[in-house]
Amino acid sequence: MNSDTGTAQAVTVVVTRVVAPDKEDEFARWADDVDRAAARFAGHLGAVRLHDGQGLHHLVYRFDTPEHLDAWERSDVRHDLLQRGNRISDPRRSRSADLVPWFTLHEPGVPPKWKRFLTTWAAAYPCLLTIATLLKLLFPGLPQAAALAINSLVLTALLTWVLQPRLTRQARAWLLQGARPAPTRGTTPVSRG
Repeated sequence: MNSDTGTAQAVTVVVTRVVAPDKEDEFARWADDVDRAAARFAGHLGAVRLHDGQGLHHLVYRFDTPEHLDAWERSDVRHDLLQRGNRISDPRRSRSADLVPWFTLHEPGVPPKWKRFLTTWAAAYPCLLTIATLLKLLFPGLPQAAALAINSLVLTALLTWVLQPRLTRQARAWLLQGARPAPTRGTTPVSRG
């Protein structure tokens, strides 16, 4: 980038927001408001929004200097917008002076195994109980091997295509709470917001 235009020190901020269930439309309106507000600040070079289809939204902002970015980040307008955004989503943020991360986004992190275990068990247990009870009632003389085969087949299908996606979507804020993104090359994790 050309240092005469002040873009040699350009700074990129990536905010990954975990959107609360059923708040996607409200989040889209909020993100539009953030984009419009940021564009009015000196040194704003652009913004990009990416969505991964699982409730995670990546908001990427670029300013020509750290000072212009800091002016935006300290502004009352941004503060008010963040308060509104925090009611519908949970932020994770990184900041970089490197040009590479402009389109290199980090993963939001993997939930701890104990949380994944609990959500899987919460979906599997009632399913197993229901299927096993129905099989005993409908086919009382069914051999155990056949009953287990049917039970595991129905359970796996329900978990894969019905229960786990819904449960994960409903619990995503809790699942990702405390999961920190691993910094990409040239980025430094910054406090939430």
